[in-house]
Amino acid sequence: MKARTLLLEDHRQILRVLNVLEEVTARVQRGQKPNEKDVKGVVEFLKGFGDSLHQGKEETILFPALLLGPGQKNHRKLGHLIFEHNQERTLINRLADSMMTRKIKDFVYFGGHLVTILRSHLREEDEVLLPLMKETFSAADDERVARDMKTYDRRWQDGDLAGMLRSLDGLESKYCRKLLKAG
Repeated sequence: MKARTLLLEDHRQILRVLNVLEEVTARVQRGQKPNEKDVKGVVEFLKGFGDSLHQGKEETILFPALLLGPGQKNHRKLGHLIFEHNQERTLINRLADSMMTRKIKDFVYFGGHLVTILRSHLREEDEVLLPLMKETFSAADDERVARDMKTYDRRWQDGDLAGMLRSLDGLESKYCRKLLKAG
């Protein structure tokens, strides 16, 4: 399925930034001071790519397409995923606030909690949303949704998507060298 492939690529990018956040949080737990510029880069990526691009694409294109069926049988599952999106938005904002207020304990808490919740959410999407797409979409539906998702992405590609991904590359090389060598 084409829409599935696009969704999984987004997940891969989000998991990369979660690896960075996990390492930054671990270093802070070991007594290092968080690098404000790096944390700002993580927050900007999570807000830009994770929320505005990825979750925006799900909430404006994918989820409505999954609700077109009779009886809107997918409403409950999709409502739960949107609830989780809102939780993640709150945690990202709390993480950013903890940096501004220099509350290290809050930073560690919100950073760790965000990593755990977002990883779990992505797994849930892989296990629930992807099969739901397969059972709900015809080949024509999949083609249409994938096309609409690509159109949504194009606004970002014309904007600063390349810059966000370069920034993520830099953060990843700084904080995740062991993971990069193993992969």
